[in-house]
Amino acid sequence: MSKTRNIFFFTFVYMKDLFKGRAILLFLLLFSCITVIHVSIQAQNLPSGNDKPLRIEINARSDNETYRIISCGKPGVLLFFRSVELGEENKVKWYFSFYNMDLQQVWTKSAALLNKLEYKNYSITHDTIVLLFQLPPKEKGYEVNYSILRILPGNNGFIENTGRFPGNSTPDQFELVKQTACIILNEKDQPARIMMADLAGGIPITFQVSENVPSTILDFAIDSDNLQLTVGIRKQMTKNDNECYLSKYDFSGKLISEVLISTINDDRSIHDLKLFCSSPEETMIIGTYGINQEKGGLFRKKVIPGTTGFFCSKVIKNQQKTITFFNFLDLKNVNSLMDEKEIIALRKKAIRKSKDLSDFSLDLNLLLHAIVLQGDQFVIFSEAYNPEYHSENFTDFDFYGRPFTSSYTIFDGYRYTNAIIASFDKECNLKWDNNLDIRNLRTYDLLPRVNAYFSHGQVVLTYLSEGKIASKIITGNEVVEKLDFTPIDLIFPEDKLINETRSKMFMWYNNYFLCYGYDEIKNVALAENNKRLVFYFSKIKFE
Repeated sequence: MSKTRNIFFFTFVYMKDLFKGRAILLFLLLFSCITVIHVSIQAQNLPSGNDKPLRIEINARSDNETYRIISCGKPGVLLFFRSVELGEENKVKWYFSFYNMDLQQVWTKSAALLNKLEYKNYSITHDTIVLLFQLPPKEKGYEVNYSILRILPGNNGFIENTGRFPGNSTPDQFELVKQTACIILNEKDQPARIMMADLAGGIPITFQVSENVPSTILDFAIDSDNLQLTVGIRKQMTKNDNECYLSKYDFSGKLISEVLISTINDDRSIHDLKLFCSSPEETMIIGTYGINQEKGGLFRKKVIPGTTGFFCSKVIKNQQKTITFFNFLDLKNVNSLMDEKEIIALRKKAIRKSKDLSDFSLDLNLLLHAIVLQGDQFVIFSEAYNPEYHSENFTDFDFYGRPFTSSYTIFDGYRYTNAIIASFDKECNLKWDNNLDIRNLRTYDLLPRVNAYFSHGQVVLTYLSEGKIASKIITGNEVVEKLDFTPIDLIFPEDKLINETRSKMFMWYNNYFLCYGYDEIKNVALAENNKRLVFYFSKIKFE
């Protein structure tokens, strides 16, 4: 029996002018009920309990403004942005507001940070929100190029630590452990580094994870009890060959162990991976791999950048116990990844060349999510995307007045196409797979856009696009409810969504989600100001 899917949209609205650093209440609108939308759109009911309608809108001048939202679980959410107010010593004011579960503003406070700092990442402990900022690499001549800002929501206290990253390193991942910030620093064509910054006043420790070869840290996990790091590293041994290692370090940078992740077959190369440490001695590794194709000539290979499939491996006591590979073409739901005619043609080609279907590759671009443990299975989630471009032509004239045509290519963003979800058991066997069709979603920010909400043995796959929430319910390989779209309610009945940009949806707590982004809204029923651009965030409940 399929489970009924309800989506509750909360539409309690504030409009606040935060650019001047003070909260000005422009208007307050309370709806008399909460809209409950069944996927089948057959009925509307009112929820019981303390659910309150919640949606907040902030006037915006453009969608290039720097509003950010961070989920802090049940305590609430943090909203922050960079203002245009200059402070002393080449600093600019950032404003921070904390909202509780009912999206009521608890406090607002500003902090002066070095001008031109850009927000990069965050980490959350039980009582502290930690934000990492960095100067763009092109900014030279500064003694410091990063700032770590600790926020204590309970007493709205701020603590700032500053320092300098080596070279042109980029902080890819970031996590706070007690009073130590662990920062993963990757730099193109250089050995990756790990910085351990003691925020209590100690001197930061920075160490490389490879010697004399370029490397990239793909993922890491922290053992806070033993003060150790487990790191997944890809080392570029030659132009067309790379090797992946599972390495362990202590917080001082001392290498404890290193295990080569063998792919068994040299024709395979690991593209990306995620780690899940079941214990200090056991690590599950799930990621993606590609096929190296012959370029011509003995031992010459061509590395294909596209992804071929998933792999799953397990390391116990510094030994790789097993590794399995699963081509996307062998998945049960491959029909959703490519046209049936294309699959038939590919199978005929495999037979004609006396090869297996797994010898071919879909060459997908994939964005991997973290591994999720569900019961005794490890679930990995990924999103497929393609960069899109268009060409523009213009006519100019040479020295003699003769016309000639030139063209240039413009990047239009990343087009998301599909989401693939797969589950593996403890022995690295593929138990089930499924996918989600992603429609009308293009963005300049290559970030995870799809959510997986687990409930009573079922998985709800969701994403936000064009003011609508797409959702699909699955159980293993089976589809319980097909892809469906439900629009998010706006403030007034006459409001019409004209355009939406930089929108995102993420899990907040329990079965509550938060949607946010920039909406351009038109309302012909208003005599004045009938068009507005706002940054909004709304609380949404799935049942």
